[in-house]
Amino acid sequence: MQENQTTPVKTKRRKVKMDTSQKVTFIIYGVIFVVFAVLCLYPLFWVLCNSLKGYEELKTSSLALPNSFDLSIYGEILSFTDSSFTAVRVGFWGMAFNSIWMAFGGQAINLLASVCVAYPLARYKFPFKKFFYAIIIFRITIPVVGAGPASYKFMRTLNFLDNPGPFMLTYFTGFDMMALILYGYFKGISKDYSEAAYIDGASRLRTFFTIILPQAMPCILALYINQVMGAWNNFSTTQIYLHSYPNLAYGIYNRLNKKMDPQFFAAVFMSSLVPLALFGAFQKTMMTNMSVGGLKG
Repeated sequence: MQENQTTPVKTKRRKVKMDTSQKVTFIIYGVIFVVFAVLCLYPLFWVLCNSLKGYEELKTSSLALPNSFDLSIYGEILSFTDSSFTAVRVGFWGMAFNSIWMAFGGQAINLLASVCVAYPLARYKFPFKKFFYAIIIFRITIPVVGAGPASYKFMRTLNFLDNPGPFMLTYFTGFDMMALILYGYFKGISKDYSEAAYIDGASRLRTFFTIILPQAMPCILALYINQVMGAWNNFSTTQIYLHSYPNLAYGIYNRLNKKMDPQFFAAVFMSSLVPLALFGAFQKTMMTNMSVGGLKG
């Protein structure tokens, strides 16, 4: 006997017709989206156009399109050196390297500290648990006015100024917004997975690394990329604490007080490529997991 083979029936999707009010709403939202997109992209486009102009053309027409595309200015940026920071001349690649270890390395340490704080608060019961949670809320909601001079004196006393190794320890804080988001994400993970691992003989540490951490990795990655994008453009930390190790943000800011020339605009455009690339590659991960983590909290 031959078995009857059933072929899948293809169903056509019906087009939902919008009424007049829905069409008007759709058009209004579309216009708002286009205007918002233009306002966000125009500054970057303006910087790119001015970086391709000559010195004289930039002085006469900074808002117009470039008459000719002069790409040699980017070669000047790559070979640019500035001795105004230290006795050692710092070039573009040196500033880029400083930006990488400050942004990627510093935020990795900060994220590790946030995980160490958020996971026990979300999954275990221990004395003063609510007190530690209150510290996170207090640190986020209430600004510490006038802490800058005290922080600078504290860093100078510990010899952390212009000392990258010990200064990286200051990123190991944990009581911040990332800890609050991770707290909600860890709390939303079902405890059935942990209990099943405990029954099979897994330790608490192994349960965390093999069961909980892989489930929370999308949220952790989204938080990490978001923090790196913000830290990439941070020049105040370098200006105050690590003056001998300028990053790209502070190197560009240092030239802002001198003159705005094609070199300046080219450096700004090249520095913005890293945050744009990170957002373009991980935008889906950031939008999905950041919102889900917040809702679970």
